Amino acid sequence: MRSMLAIAACLLILNGSMVMAVDLDKLPNLGDMANKPLLDNVNKSLADQQIKDGQFEFKTGKAEFAAGNEKRVSRLMKILTENSKSLKTAFPKLHVVAEGHTDAEGSAAANQKLSVARAKTVCAALKAKGMKLPCTATGVGSSKPLISPEKTAADKQRNRRVLVQLAK
Repeated sequence: MRSMLAIAACLLILNGSMVMAVDLDKLPNLGDMANKPLLDNVNKSLADQQIKDGQFEFKTGKAEFAAGNEKRVSRLMKILTENSKSLKTAFPKLHVVAEGHTDAEGSAAANQKLSVARAKTVCAALKAKGMKLPCTATGVGSSKPLISPEKTAADKQRNRRVLVQLAK
């Protein structure tokens, strides 16, 4: 009986040591887990606002805003600033990502360059309104269309966009 107790005790000790061998650095940060729903909700609010307001409008073939984007910028800024302090505490590398898209007109290289330039214009507009978070401008040219093939001018307009989201 004593030998069975000794064996059971050894098994418990061995099992306990396996549990203790977990790499604690690879476990998720509880603060990140608690704030992930907030980050997801803020990004959903940003997406909803961009759908509601419509896309940023640019002069044809340029990265220069067309008239009428002031309200779009202001409304996005309101969402970005409402929760940025708590999110920045939870996610120290929190930043804004502006992803530019173009229609299919022109060469792939020109569209790539234009999509990045338009995303930079949006970042600059947000910064000019007082945004403190870093903003990363990326472009995908015409590689991720909402509508394909583009049959009408309205289809092309829908594909020309800059999406603004938060990233950690």
